[in-house]
This record gives sequence, structure tokens and C-alpha cells, in this order.
Amino acid sequence: MPSHPSIFQPPCAVCGRPSATIRIEARADSLRLVYDGPGGSTGPNGDPITRARCDAITAAFTAPFDGAKIRAVGFHDDAGFCERCGLFYCPEHWKTSTTGGGTCPQGHFKSLDPHWSPE
Repeated sequence: MPSHPSIFQPPCAVCGRPSATIRIEARADSLRLVYDGPGGSTGPNGDPITRARCDAITAAFTAPFDGAKIRAVGFHDDAGFCERCGLFYCPEHWKTSTTGGGTCPQGHFKSLDPHWSPE
């Protein structure tokens, strides 16, 4: 268990504000993920996670950033990461629509809905 919370706030490539807040907290005998990003949040109580997922999140959000590692941790919005740009964007610069998708400042589309499929 971590002795203190781990917090990751990747900076937006446009304005420097956090693209998402990813917090891992040690509570009693468990780890919890508290997440807030462009596509939604876990809420203040977060979700229980395994040590393996904690380690994967830590690896994914420690530079250098790798799109495959970020995708593998399972945030459907990738914490604001645009794989085609290789950059993070905050919710203000990651333009979202009511249909569950969004575009980065360079116009690259990404679904922010875990159930969406282009087919």
C-alpha cells in the first residue's frame, strides 16, 4: 500500500491546467481510485482497485507517456490524452459533444463513451 496518496494531473498542452485528476488512496486494507476527467468521474469515494491496476496506472501516467499503456489502464477518455498528438488536453480544450465523443484542438476524434463503436 502507498503510505500517502498518489496524484497524477497531466498538464494540458494548451493551457497547463490538469487534463484529469487521478488519485490513488490507501484506505485501511484497500486501494481506491478517485478519478475526474473529460469523460466523467468516479465520484468522491472512488472505486476499489488492485495493486496490479495501481502499478499500471502509475506506469501509464509517469513520463514518457505511451498511448498503449494509457489505454491499457481502462479510462475510456484516456485522461484527456490524444494518442495521435501524443499530448494531453483539459476538458476545456478537449471539445466534447452530447453524442459522447470529442475532438482535440488538432481535430482528432475520440469517443468518450465506453460503449461507442465506429461500426
